[in-house]
This record gives sequence, C-alpha cells and structure tokens, in this order.
Amino acid sequence: MARWTALLRHGQLPIWLLIFCLFHLTRATPGPCDVETGQASIIVDIEESRGNQVNQSTVPAELPIVGEPGVDVVLSTVFPKGPTLFQLDGKRLQLLQPLDRDADNLSHMVFQLVCQVKATNRRRTTTVIVRVSDINDNAPAFQGVPYVTNVSELVPIGNTVFDKIRAVDIDAGVNGLAEYFIVPGDNETLETSGAADGYGYFSIPLPHQGVVTVNRSLDYERTQQYLVTIVASDRARDNKKRMSSTSTLTVNVLDDDDQDPSFIYKGCSLHAGACINPEYSSYVNSGVLAGILTIEPEKIQAVDMDTLDARIRYSISAGEPDSWPEYFTIDQQTGAVRQLKPVDTSVAKKFQLVITAAEVSEARRYTTAKLTITVRPVDASPPAVHTSADEGRVEENSPRGTKVLDARGEPIRLTVTDPDLGPGDPVPKYTFELTTNFFDIAKDGYLVVNDDRLDRDPPNPGKFRFQVVAREVNGGAASAPLSLAVQLLDQNDNAPVIPKTQPIIVPASLEPTAVYKVEATDIDEGENARITYAIYHISNNGGNKFTIDPETGVISSTGHLQAGEQYSVTVRATDALGLSSQGIVELSVAPGPNTRPPVFSARDYQAPVSEGAAINSTVLSVTAKDPENEPVTYSIVSGNDLRQFAIGSTTGIITVIRRLDREVLTRYQLMIKAEDPGKLSSTATVNIKVTDINDNNPEFDEDSYNFQVKEGLAGEFVGYVHATDRDEGVNAMVSYNLPPHLPFNIDNGTGMISTKTELDYENTKEYSFVVTATDGALDRRLGTASVTVAVLDVPDEAPVFPQPLYKVQVPENAPNYAVVKVQAEDPDTMPEITYTIVRGDTELFSIDRKSGVVRTLRPLDREAAARHELLVGTEENDSMRPGATATVEVAVEDKNDNSPIFTSVVRPVTIEDSSTIGTLVQTVTAIDEDATAPNNRVRFKLVGRGKASKYFHVEPDTGAVRVRDDLRKETDSEYTVDVQAYDLGEPMLSSVTSLTVYVSHSATVPPDVGLGFADTLYTEHVAENSPNGTLVRTLPLLNKREHSPDTPLKCKLTETSQKDVFYVKLTEERDCAIYLNTSSLDYETLAEYSLEIQLESIQGLINPESSKANVKVHVTDVNDNSPVFVGTDQSTIPAAKGKYYAIVTKDMPLDTVVVQVKAKDSDSGAFGKLEYQKNSWTKAAEEYFSLDSDTGVISNTKTFENVPQDVLPFKFSVTARDNPKSSQDYNIARASVVINLLQKENQIVMEVSSLDSEALRRRSRSVLDAVEKRSGLVAGLEKLTARHYIGENGTLESDDRGTDIWLYLLDPTTGKILARESKPVTKAIDGGLSSAVSARLSAVVAGVRAPLLAPEPPRRPQLAAAPLASALPAALLALAALVLVAATAATVYICASWNRYKKHKEQTMQQYGTLSMSMPPPRPASGYASSEDDPAPRYETQVLNMAVDDADLQLDFSPNNHAFNIHNVQYLSKDNGERSPTLSETATTARASSVNENGTLNNHHQFDTMSNNTFARPQHNTQTLNRRAPNNHALNNALGTLPRVNNNNVGGGLLATTLGRKINGGNNHKKKSSPIMAYDDIPGLQRATDNDNVTFGKRNITGYAYDSPVETTTEL
Repeated sequence: MARWTALLRHGQLPIWLLIFCLFHLTRATPGPCDVETGQASIIVDIEESRGNQVNQSTVPAELPIVGEPGVDVVLSTVFPKGPTLFQLDGKRLQLLQPLDRDADNLSHMVFQLVCQVKATNRRRTTTVIVRVSDINDNAPAFQGVPYVTNVSELVPIGNTVFDKIRAVDIDAGVNGLAEYFIVPGDNETLETSGAADGYGYFSIPLPHQGVVTVNRSLDYERTQQYLVTIVASDRARDNKKRMSSTSTLTVNVLDDDDQDPSFIYKGCSLHAGACINPEYSSYVNSGVLAGILTIEPEKIQAVDMDTLDARIRYSISAGEPDSWPEYFTIDQQTGAVRQLKPVDTSVAKKFQLVITAAEVSEARRYTTAKLTITVRPVDASPPAVHTSADEGRVEENSPRGTKVLDARGEPIRLTVTDPDLGPGDPVPKYTFELTTNFFDIAKDGYLVVNDDRLDRDPPNPGKFRFQVVAREVNGGAASAPLSLAVQLLDQNDNAPVIPKTQPIIVPASLEPTAVYKVEATDIDEGENARITYAIYHISNNGGNKFTIDPETGVISSTGHLQAGEQYSVTVRATDALGLSSQGIVELSVAPGPNTRPPVFSARDYQAPVSEGAAINSTVLSVTAKDPENEPVTYSIVSGNDLRQFAIGSTTGIITVIRRLDREVLTRYQLMIKAEDPGKLSSTATVNIKVTDINDNNPEFDEDSYNFQVKEGLAGEFVGYVHATDRDEGVNAMVSYNLPPHLPFNIDNGTGMISTKTELDYENTKEYSFVVTATDGALDRRLGTASVTVAVLDVPDEAPVFPQPLYKVQVPENAPNYAVVKVQAEDPDTMPEITYTIVRGDTELFSIDRKSGVVRTLRPLDREAAARHELLVGTEENDSMRPGATATVEVAVEDKNDNSPIFTSVVRPVTIEDSSTIGTLVQTVTAIDEDATAPNNRVRFKLVGRGKASKYFHVEPDTGAVRVRDDLRKETDSEYTVDVQAYDLGEPMLSSVTSLTVYVSHSATVPPDVGLGFADTLYTEHVAENSPNGTLVRTLPLLNKREHSPDTPLKCKLTETSQKDVFYVKLTEERDCAIYLNTSSLDYETLAEYSLEIQLESIQGLINPESSKANVKVHVTDVNDNSPVFVGTDQSTIPAAKGKYYAIVTKDMPLDTVVVQVKAKDSDSGAFGKLEYQKNSWTKAAEEYFSLDSDTGVISNTKTFENVPQDVLPFKFSVTARDNPKSSQDYNIARASVVINLLQKENQIVMEVSSLDSEALRRRSRSVLDAVEKRSGLVAGLEKLTARHYIGENGTLESDDRGTDIWLYLLDPTTGKILARESKPVTKAIDGGLSSAVSARLSAVVAGVRAPLLAPEPPRRPQLAAAPLASALPAALLALAALVLVAATAATVYICASWNRYKKHKEQTMQQYGTLSMSMPPPRPASGYASSEDDPAPRYETQVLNMAVDDADLQLDFSPNNHAFNIHNVQYLSKDNGERSPTLSETATTARASSVNENGTLNNHHQFDTMSNNTFARPQHNTQTLNRRAPNNHALNNALGTLPRVNNNNVGGGLLATTLGRKINGGNNHKKKSSPIMAYDDIPGLQRATDNDNVTFGKRNITGYAYDSPVETTTEL
C-alpha cells in the first residue's frame, strides 16, 4: 500500500496501470486454435438425414475456432471410435454418409478436432460433440395385428370392447408418441368383406390409450360384423408433418335375446321381418258349440325373431266382453282356440281377444295379436238378392270375366241383404247359383261372362234368360230366384257363304243378258251381314264374257254367247269387314230358241202346317210342265225371308227347314217360280197357315213386382200381377196361384193380390214370394214372377226408456259438459222422440230434444253441491207407466280448483349473521278450500333462483322458515325468501308469498390488506370460433392469502358488460376467471367487447381502489364465412335462381365484357379476398370465353359469326374461392352461367308511348318481373330506345316521349333463348303480355312486335342504258386516277402527322410519364338494367389536385383518339351520386381539371423538390395526374396516381401498380389485369371502406388541405 502511495506521489502509477491492463487484455483475447466461446469443447447440432440426404448443415454452421483454415491454422478430425462421418470444408462440417437417429439409436457423436497453428506449429485438440436431432420420418407401426373381437349386441354404450390397440413409433420425443382415432372405412374393402363400417358405432375416447368403446347401440339382426378403421398418428408439433398408419379392427356382433317374438301368416305387414299389428278372425254360430275354431287367414303361430329360437307359450291376456273366459280358451303349446260352450248373440255379437305369445326364457319377451270372433245370428229369414239392372248386353265371343253392361253402359252388380242381420252384425259370405253356365257372378258381385264361346249367330239364341239364387257359404238359406236377361251383341265373326249350285244352262244369245244370280248368306246381322260380290276367275279365257253386280250378285253376259261354250265362274262374296268366301258357278250355253215358259198345274196352292212340324217334313208338292218338254227347275222367289221353307229344285216338294213359331208368324205366302233351261219361267202362289201347339210359357209383364200395404188391415188391396201366353185358344188361358202359407190371396183370373189377415210391421216388415201363372192346356206350362210386399208402419207405439236409471260422474268447473245420453226406443218405422227434463235443476242442466244428450249449462261446483238428480221423459209418452221416464243421478267430482291462501301476515325480519343453523325466522300458514283430499292438503317449499334457498329452508308441513347455512359466508345483507304453498291435487295449484330477511354484518380491515385486482386494465384476444366455455383470461386477486378461505368472495360482471356473451366465476385459487357464455362470436358483427368485473365480499374487506377491473376483449377473425354470389337473382322464375344470364351478338368485338360474376365474403383480410376460377367449362366455353380470376369478368376471346348451334346456349360454372393463398383454410361458392346468342329472330319490341326511356330505365326490373309472371319465361332486357314508327312518307321516325323496350325470352328449363315466333313466346304474347306490363307501369303499352326496319328506297328507272354502258369504262378510269392522287396526298399527310405526334408523345412521356385511360367495352344486354328495385351500380369517387399547363391542353380529344374521347366522358357528382348530363353507356372515364385556390385556371407547373422523405408545400397547392417534375421519390410518384404499367420503363416505388390494362411494349392490346396496389402498405394512405372489389387510397398527410374540386371517377 505504501508502494502504491509512493508511485502515486511520483506520478508513475498511470504507467504501471497501463501495463497491467494491457497484460490482462492480452490474456483475455483468444489466440489461434482457441474456442471462440472460451469453452473447453465444441457442441453443435445437426438433423438426421431425410433418406440419403448428406447436405444438411450444423448449428452453428461453422466451428467456433479462432483462425482462418489454411492461412492461420490447419484443421483435421480424428474419430477414435467408429467410421469417419464428417469431413472438414474450412470450418464447416460436411456429412459423408446419411444419419439415421432412429435405426442406429444415434443421439450424438463425439470426435476430436486437431488444430495446428501455422506460425508456431502449436497443436491443440478439442472435443467436438455433435448432437443429432430427430425428424419425424417414421410412422407408427401397429403391434399384434390383426385385431379381432367379439361383442354382444346388448353391450351398453361406453363399454370397452377392445383394449389391445398398440402402435410403436421409433422416432424420439413427441414424434414417437402415438395417438389413435377412428376414421370412415374404404367402401371397396367394405363391399368385398360384406361388413359394415364401424365409423360412428365405435370410438376411442382417450386417443393416447387406444381403448375402443361402443358409441352407438348394436343390432345383430341388422349387422353381424363391423370393420373399424383405426389410424395411429404421431404427435409431431407441425400437424402437416405428422405421419400415420392404418389398421382394421374386426368386430363380430353376437346375437342376444333382444327381439320380441312375432306372429307369422301370409299377407301380414312386415317391418324388420316382424308382423305389424297382426289380426286374426273366426266365427261361431249362435247357440252352437263349435269346438276348435277355424282361424283366418292362418292358424295362430308365432316364432322367436332371435337366432336363439326360444319356445313360445300362448295365452289370452285380455278380451271384450269380460265374459270371454266362459266361452273360449287357447292351447298354450299349439295356439289352437277352443269354444267351451255355446254363445248367443244376446250375450255378445263379437268377441275381441288379445292373444299373447311369450318366449319361455329369462327375458320372457312377448308380443300380442288381435283375434276377432264373430257370433252369427240364428238364420230366421232367407237372404234377398238385388241387382242394379235386370237386363244387360255383352258382345258375343267376349273373353271370360267380361262385365255385362246395362242400357246406360254401367256394369250390372248384384247385392245380397238379409233381414236377420241387425246393426253391427257381421255380414256372412254368399255364393251365387245360376241356371246357366254361360255367365257367373264375380267376387265383387258383378255379372260377368263365364264362357268365351258365346255365339249370337243362328241357330244359337241371341238372348239368354236365366235366374240367380244367393246362398250363404256355410250352407244356410237361399234367396228367392232373381231373373236376368242378357242380349248378345253381334260381332263380325262369320264370312259370307255361297251355296253350291247345279250347272246352269244358258241359251245362246247375241245380246247381253242376265245369266244367274248368286245369293250368298251371312248369319251375322246388320252392317256385318252386308255382302258385295266380285268375279274372281273365269275359265276358258272368259274373263271378258261376264260381269257381276256387286250389290245383287247377278251375273250377266257382256256379248255374244255361242252354243257349246262352257265356263266356270269363280265368285267371291265379301262382307263389310273383309271376311269372304268363294263359290263356282258352272255355265253351259245351250242352243235356242226357247219360246214358251213352264205352266203350273194351279195358280194358287193352300197348305196348313203345324208349328211343331219336324225339320224336312213335307208341306206341299207343286208341279209345272214345260211345253217344249224341257226340264223344269223350281225355286222360291219371295215370301221366304225367314228361310223357313225350301223347295226341291227338280221335284217341286216344299219342306220345312227351320222350326216354325206361330207366335212369331202365323201365315206364309210363297211365290214359286218354275224355269226351263232357256230361262223362261212362270210363277204360282202357295199360302201356308201355321197351326198352334202349346209351346209357350205364360210370361209375366214384369220379372218382379214391388207393392206396399199398411199394417193392421185384412182384405186390403195389394196390387195386380199380369201374365200373357202367346199361344192361342185354351193354350193361352192364364190362371194365377200363390203359396198357401202366405197371408195373401190372389184372384185366379185377374191376378189381384189382397191381404188374407192383418199384417204387423213390428213382426215382419217385408214379404217376398213367388206367384205362378199356368195356361189351360192339358200339358200345362207355367211362368213365375217374384213379388215383394213392403209392410208400411203405422205410428201406434209410444217411446219407452229401456234403462230406468243412469248414474254418471261429472267433473266440476266443466262448462257445456256432455253429462250422459239417454236413449228411448220407439218401435215405429219413423220414430218420433222428443226428450224433456220432467224434474230437476234446469238452470244447471239442459237436454237436447232430439239426441237426448244432457249437458251442463253452467260449470258445477263441488263445494256448493255434491249431487244432482234429474227425471227425464218424452213428450210423446206422458203416462206414468214403467219406462215412460228415466232418472239421471249426477255425482260431481271434486277438482283441484282452489289455490292455497296464506292466512298469516308476513312481515320483514332482521337477524344477525351469527345466527345458528336451525334458528326460526318466521312461520307462515295457508289453507285450501277444496272439498276433498288430496286437493286440500297444503305443503310448503322455497322457490326462486336466488341465494335465499341456500341459506334458508322451510318445513314442508308446518311452514316454519329456518336458517340453513352460515350467513357469514356471503356479503349480502338482505334476502328475499319466496315461500310457495301448494296442494297435492292434480294439477297442483300454489300461491307464493315473499319474506324479507335482513342480515346484519360487521367486518373491517386496513386498505393495504384489502382484497382487490392486481391490475385495473387488461386486454385479451379470443378467436370468433371459440366454443362456449372458453377461458378468456384469469384476473389474479391481491391479498387473497391474507383472509380465510371461508371468507365470502364473488366476481361478477357489472350492468355495463355483455353478460349474455361472457360470464365470470371464482376459481379454486380464488381468482376471477372470464369465460365465454356463447359459441356464436362474430368478428364481422362486433370485433371488440368492453367488460367491467366487480369484486364483492363482506363490507370492509375489499380495497375500493382495486375493486373493479376493465377488460378489453378483441375478437380475432377466422375464415367462417363462405363467399356468396350476388346478382344471381336476375329472374323471378324459380328455375332461373342462382344463375347468371347474358347474351352475345354476332358483331360483338373481341375482348368484350360479356358478364361479370361477383361474390362477397364477410370475412376480413386474406379471408375475405376472392379468386374466381373456371368450373365445368365445356370445350366450347374454353374456346369462346376467358375469365379474369381477380374481377370475375368473363369476356370473349373469339367472335360469334359461326357458332355451331349444338353448343348453344353456352353453359358453364364459376367458383369463388376465399383465402386464395391457403391450401387448406378456404371456402368455395359456385354459380352457373348461361350465355345465349342474340339474333334478329329473338328480338321482341314492346312499345310504350307515354313514358320516356329514362323513366323506364328506373323501372326496367319491374317490367321484366311482369313479363316473367305472365309468360313463365326468363326475360332479359337488351336495350331501351326512343319509340320508332313509320312516318307518313314511309320513313322510320322516332319519338323521344315514348320508348321501345327491346326484350328477349329464355326457356327456364333449358336456358335456351326463344325465337319470337316460337310457341311459348306467341302463347305469352297472346295471353295478355301487353296488358300485364301496362298494369305494372300504369301506362298504355301499344303492343308487342318485331323490330321496325326502314323501308327500302324506291328504285330509279333505268334510262339510257346503251349510252351509259359505252361511257362506263372511261368513267372508271377517271375515278381510279382521282383515287390514286388522293391516296398519295393522304399518305404524305399521315406520315408527316405521325412523325409530329410521335415526337410530341416522346417529349411528353419524358416530362410527365404516361397518362392512361381504360375504356371497357359496352355492358352486355342482360337483366342488370337499373330500376327502383335493382339500382344501377354505384361508383367510387376520389378527389385529386392537379396542375395542367398549356401544353397539356393540346391533347387530342377527337373521336379517333382511343385513349381519351371527350364524347365518352361520364362522371358522378359527389353530392348526389347521379350521372352527369354527359352520360355515356360505353365508357369508363376519368375527368381532370386544374383550378387554383381562387378558382381560376392555373397554368404553372413548377414544384419544389422533395428531400429527406419530407414534403414541401407546392407553390400553388397543385398536384399532377402522373405528371411531375423529375423526382425519384417513390411515395411522391404513387400518391394521387393510378397509372398503367409500361413494361419497357418500370419505375421504382409504387409506380408499377395499376388499375386498368397494361401497356406491353407499346402494344395496346388487353393483357391479364395486374392486382390493385396494396395501399395499406403505403404511409399516409388509408383504405376506403365502401367498395368491395377495388381499393383506393386517400391522403392523410399533415399540413395539406385538399379542397380542390378536381376529381377522378372510376366505374367498375
């Protein structure tokens, strides 16, 4: 110390101190071969190789060794153990072979780094430790596969079915941890195995354990095997890099006793293989013991639906009426039902039994079926058969089953009634017996054909008469016969027949003459029997010798016939429907002349013949002799229309060939002709009289007679029956008879029926019997008819009550309650019963005078009267005999209609918080005024959701309110105890009273130990898709350890907080935790919540300064909204919803915007950005259209002059995808596009004379709605023009006061555009299309028409054609010379102008940059027209300060300048958003003006320079539209500018961003649009908020006032 003091005194200390510091500094600096970190060893990390990878680097990349390898030091490696894995590349370690950490269990490597200092040759060895980090390159591998297990179908949900799922992953850390989950199975594997997918039926509740449990109920009957697809995945931190493997667990479901047995029989309704509501039926006869019953549809049988096949035991578990056990029993083993004793219909008309089939098993499962046993009544009267018509018709040859129709064309149907059957009696089955086999009665009662060989044609009868009898199936009584008649209708089923003839001898002649008459017969009738004749063939070349009359069949010669000629004439006879036959007539020509005809022996012949004469019996023989002794031929010329007789052609014998019927015809007069071979003839008359035989039955005028007669009169006239007999004499005398047992007489001669005794309607209401008519012949014949006599009732009986006493119970308080229905009986046919209350309270009760229903007039009160008695009678029976009245006893049922009433006065009570549990607070009492228990039993309980029920309770029986818990646990000083008094009735009624209890608390602590929040302001973020119950934040509390854990403490939200969205509660650590109270947070609805949490405890324990905390909760956005296409509701037609419709024309230029699809997404940021993509584009759509992925604009890439018709309309889809840069988190929406080609034949013009086009433009959507509503077609608007008409001079004129609406219509199903003359369009026009639009517009629509065309100008007369032709060549040569001179001058002028323009443009671009305007093509005609319902698109407006000098004003605004056309300018005013008067429908424009602060034109363009990233104020407060002094400041070049990009001269900063088309190397053709500049990234700019697709910037620069009226307008 003394030395240091001496050095300090002599001034030498600073030197030594400097030396000391240099020494230590030299020691602290590492030298060559030292480790830079100063550590003894080097530790680096390297990832294991991916496959054969060896190029991975270490971390750090270079070894931390001091010195430059090869310059300062020499480095080498020594691997004492194992192979050399690394080589040195400078200080870098280069891997020599792949590293596999998992297979080699290689976690680290150690080797020696030898470093030699070149300058000193000093060597140093340093240990290098290379730690190998794991990558997730191995998937988990399942162990112990395959997995198979068996499980019962009754296993409960949640039970474990398999716990041996295990997979091993050889990776390290979380990469080697496996978790398991179940996924849907592969459909192909499931179909091959025949098993069901176990996804959803099984689950793995704990993913890390691999225990499989049941998730849904199993059913062996549905599925016997499941394949559960299990995925084992590792738990790599990056979800995208996780690896997995798949295995299958086969679950075999075992059958168990879970199915009830089922009854089985044919025809039952099945569900899951079991019968639904099985029903059986049988019957027994009244008074007859049947034994074992016959069951329908089959015997009773049930089976076990499980595969266990348990034995079934049968029993009758219930039935109606209750006496069924006395009459029926069932065999427990076989299910056979036996009748024990006879039963009468007075006991029951029907038994309803419930048959139970139970399994003989532990589960004792069972099922039931319904058995209906009908008791048939005693058969006292025979059934009666009725028909809808007694005469019908049917075509002959009809197939079996054809229904017979009546005169009205309705099928004839037979029904059966039985007087024995009463109301509710079962109707027995009947069979019908017919006296003919040709007809039958079908099961549904219709008369049908039973023989398909019905033949109307002679000799068969054309009409069938037969009788029908109905008989019960069980062999019971039969009905009286019912007579029916069926007329057969003719069918053309017979061909004409030409009879065989003897050879005909024809005398030779020179003139045409009739030779022979062919007479064919057709046994059909009517039109079917009309015959035409034709000659089919003539032999010996005689085809032109003869003709035949097609109607009469007369064969005539056409010319000269020579003796000795012979001909065979084949004649064809054809009926009306083409059936035909042929016959041959042999003709021989004999020599002539023949002058005299044959002569009969008499001119008239008389002959009688009996109508019973046999066929071929002789009637008479006539003779004629020819004077020339020629053979004579006899024939019947007339009088034989019915063909009853025949005559021998050579003998003259007349015979009977058909049965005669005198009743049909009594006399015949035949004309007989005798003819010689020369065709000379004479005639004679034969008169034949048919004598009678008794061959006809008497026939009644009616087949059945219906009469009526009053009861109680003997000898009363009933009616007449009458029968006739077509025979004559005694054979026609008719007498009448009745069965002797009937109470009727009949006059034998007149047929008058009268009553024999007095009839009684109550005993017999109708009599049916048969009356017989017989003739007077010895062999008597008879006829029958059925007679039905209805006995008319005479009102002679008084109504009586069969039940003298009615006992009923009526609930009180029931208004208009139906008490009972009393029933009196009147045996008369037309009963007249009028009910009345004879005695009783008519103010409480009334009775319906017709139905007998007794009702309450007012609600009954059990507490007022418990019983009422009424005496009910009828006005028709005022006697006092038994049955004249009935008594109704009404017992009033007590209902719980009185609530308990508190009788004690409840007053507030004050108690100390130290009151012990059980302390009595107050006692409440209540009573109930109901009459009976349990309605008047009163109990007490506490109600309400407050804390009162936690600290107080009430004794149920006494109403004593007592302390339930320690009151010091809460800070509340007042409790409202709601006590409910309730009764035990049904429904329960109650009353509530409130008891106010005040609790006195006392506690005080210093502020520094008071409870409070650690901070009073918090900010937290929560995702909008967070589920209900998500923990938002935990707010720690101060000094919570300073107080007892039992100290009452509560966290709550104040009234200013959103309690429905969040809630708070106290945690176990006694902190306040905020949780979500909803799962429907929506960032788009509300992005921020402000919460205020208040802390409550015993008064004095809380620090007032920290008792409240404010929490700001920010909702973060997620991609939870899908894109939604807008503008797809162009049409009101349902089939057109969700589609974009557009049209194109043949003259549409390339790159025209056809339609723009547009979608919106409510999300923000990248989630709300949309990208449009093609979807389902056909080859034609790809050929003709393109889609802008940013804007959704669809434009044409090809013209439409030659579009094939088979590709029209163009149909394709477009998708809108949000979050386009993400490969997973995105949503897609889809819209259909239909594009039609509009041609002249599709254009429809609707003329409105009283509204101009501007007025209609606002209401165009309303017009289209009216068109669509009336036509049912999709309507589109092409354009609106001034009204056109043809003027007086024939020119096409226009009227601006009216409008032509140009429309087109589409088929809503196909989307195809319709021609104006197509049927749907013409139908719509004719259906009042004009009136519908007129009504919608409240204006007159002149009509719907095609577009008007200007008439062609009249052609001038061609004069002096010859001179013009001679002068034409010279004129053409002169014209060519003139054109050549003009073209040369124009070329020179254009070249000079172009050079000037090019030079001016280069100077302008050098000075100002590029001013570009985007001129989109005209909007396509579509349904997007503006209207009051569908407004036109709105526009984005921005204000831009500009300075324009004189040179700028020399811009070319002519129509030829495509960059800027002053006639196409349109803009919006900032005030009202409407278009300017310079509106153009075809352009997107920008307007620029230059005005100084004083409102005058400013021609200066000097600017101060910008430096150091700051803005200098312009001299005249002006800005340029992409024209500035040379300045490279990026922000300055971007502000206020929306330029195009020039790819040949791209500036820095933001100058390259564009809103419009690019300019590529001076080529002004449209290219793909560039995205709009991201203004969020530019300082001083803010995003506009009122445009969905385009982002504009607005200035926000301090110190500048932008009040210039100059603006740019962009329309998209």
